[in-house]
Parts: sequence; structure tokens; C-alpha cells
Amino acid sequence: MTLSIFSNETFIHSLEIFFWMLGAFIIGLVFGRIIFNKKPQNNLDFKNNEYDDLSLHENNSQIRATKTFERGGIEMIKTVPEIKEIKKDDLKQINGIGATLEKKLNEIGIYNFSQISNLNKEDIEAISEKIKTFPGRIKRDNWVEQAQDFLKEIT
Repeated sequence: MTLSIFSNETFIHSLEIFFWMLGAFIIGLVFGRIIFNKKPQNNLDFKNNEYDDLSLHENNSQIRATKTFERGGIEMIKTVPEIKEIKKDDLKQINGIGATLEKKLNEIGIYNFSQISNLNKEDIEAISEKIKTFPGRIKRDNWVEQAQDFLKEIT
């Protein structure tokens, strides 16, 4: 009785699985090469000069950036009067404004009582959104009226 490596059923099954896997690999390799070697069709013909000229040499003066407060990326609120010479008031005198809120107001361009006294409803909503603390606090603590009162005391 001679023993052959082919008499073992486990070996035969393993060999059959190996050849199936080898065949699947070769088929995948062939199809992959066929698909990979296809070149994309370029339907654009640049020889006819039918494309638009995209040069910006004609009018560069029209390109402008949005004006922001001290180039920090924070847009100033437009209805608040712009102050050429910054006169900072102690905004902490208004009830409801502490050191942190004063700093946040200064960051968005509000420095004095005259700016706060000129706030309208849209400005109040915009400022509340920008400082993101205590929603509704400006109305609740009557900042506008307090600022107007401080302005009357000063003048």
C-alpha cells in the first residue's frame, strides 16, 4: 500500500480551493487591467478658441474685500454710529454689564454709551447673538435706557 499525497481528502479539497482562488485572482487581474487602461474621453477641443477668456487683466479695481473691524474678521454693526476717535466709556456702570461682557462688546466695536443708546431692535438681536451669553439680557436690564441716562448725566 502506497501513500500518496492525493489520497488525503483534506489535501485534495485544499488544492481545489487554491486553484479556484488562483483563477478568481487571474480573472480579476485581467479585468482590472482592462478597466484601468481605458483612457477617459476628452470632449473638449481647445484648438477652436471657442472658450471664454477668463483673464482678469481688464478691471482689477472692482475686486474689493469686505470691511471688517480692525481686520479681525468681525463685521461692525452698521446702525451704530462709527466713531473716528475712540472714546471708551466704562460700560460696567450699566447694570448687567460686567468685565467679561464689556470685553466682548469692545471686541465687536461697542465702546461707549452713545453707541448703546442708539441700538435698535435688530442691533440688540445681532449683539445678543454675537456675545452669546444671557439671551435677552440687553432688553431685560434696559441697557439702552441706562446708556441714555448716563449720556444725560454727562452733558
